[in-house]
Amino acid sequence: MKFNLEGTVKISKFFLAIALLLSFQNQAQAATFAGSTSAQWGTPLTPSPTSVISITSHNGNTNNRLTWGETDPNKFTNYVQFDGTTFSAGVNSLFNLGTLSYRNGSTYTYSNFDGDFPLQIGLSLTLPFATGESFNFLFNILNTPNTSGNPVLDGDRLRFSTAGLSSQKFNYQENDYTLQLMGFSTNGGKAIVKEFNSPEGSVAIASLYGKIISDPKSVTVPEPASFAGLSLLGIYFAGRRRK
Repeated sequence: MKFNLEGTVKISKFFLAIALLLSFQNQAQAATFAGSTSAQWGTPLTPSPTSVISITSHNGNTNNRLTWGETDPNKFTNYVQFDGTTFSAGVNSLFNLGTLSYRNGSTYTYSNFDGDFPLQIGLSLTLPFATGESFNFLFNILNTPNTSGNPVLDGDRLRFSTAGLSSQKFNYQENDYTLQLMGFSTNGGKAIVKEFNSPEGSVAIASLYGKIISDPKSVTVPEPASFAGLSLLGIYFAGRRRK
């Protein structure tokens, strides 16, 4: 039997690459992230020229409440508010990012806005290392005309404009991670929806859920020089088979 040393080395390198890739992916999957969350809203992208839009400071001195709309003294304006929480979650595990409160006030139509507005979510990590990371998303609001007399049917809707993965990333042990928004829940994450309704004249509350995702493109395979050890091992076993 002819012994092909070059072919044996290539096969050894191939299997080492697979083993290392699986090892790095397993390490990424095993990471646990813990800390606290916060968020701040930005000004709507296309506000009504006559709307009263204010970003006020609440909850740890972050701009986590966005208020808008004009109303008479006996009514109340609209707002959305984000209240952060503590968390501990593994990679690709669903976890609660915080609470969203949406008050649907009785405001004049001309003072409302429909469309997108930004939310920057911050993760203050304590494990597996101490760092602060932020992720930008767009939310969307739909103001419905109050014509039916039914508070639910006349309710306004808060939903994602751009969900999915954030373009912002952070690195831990040579792996890139980012935040993915999954949806809203009112039952502890058992059911996740992409939008929720705030009935007219009330405050709707839901939790925002997400995942910390490992970016598979960030997993790197060592250079060929790193294969030397296993290549020699492959040659040894190939030589034994030849004998």
